[in-house]
Amino acid sequence: MSDFDIHTLQPHIQAIAHSHSQVRLVYLFGSSVDGEIGVMSDVDLAVLLTHDSPLFHTRAQLTHLFSIALASKPIDLIILNVAPVELAYAVIAQGKLLYQRELAERIEYEANIMSRYGDYLPLLRAQRQDILKGEQHERRVQRYRAALGRTQRSIGAPATLK
Repeated sequence: MSDFDIHTLQPHIQAIAHSHSQVRLVYLFGSSVDGEIGVMSDVDLAVLLTHDSPLFHTRAQLTHLFSIALASKPIDLIILNVAPVELAYAVIAQGKLLYQRELAERIEYEANIMSRYGDYLPLLRAQRQDILKGEQHERRVQRYRAALGRTQRSIGAPATLK
C-alpha cells in the first residue's frame, strides 16, 4: 500500500507551477495515474515550458521543488518540449493534467502532439514490424547455427560458424 495521494499533493504541485511563469502545463503519468505506485516507485511528472526557458536549469529547479513537495517519493521529471512524440502522446493520452496556465495553450499543445503522432504512427508501425521481423530472423539464424553445430559434432567436423 502506498502513502501517495495525488489529490492531497496536487495543490502543492499547482502552487510550484504557478510560481514559475515558464511552466505552462504539468501532467502526472505512468503508474501513479492508476494508483499502482509501490514503495519503490517514482512519481512521473511531465512539464511543458515556455520556448525560451533554460531547459537544464529549469528542470533541475523544478525537480528539486517537486521533490520537496512529494517528500515521500522520488521524482522523474520529463520536459515535454524535448520529449519524443511517442512519449508526449502517451502523457497527454493516458496522463492526468495537474496544472494548466491557459486552456487555449493546452488545447493547442495537445492538438499539435496528436497531429504529429498521427503523422508519425505509420512510420512507428513499420519500424515495429521491422524489429519483429529482425527478431524472427535472428531466432532462425540461432536455430540454424545450433542445428549446424549439432551436425558438425555428430560427423566430427570442426565448428566454423559462430
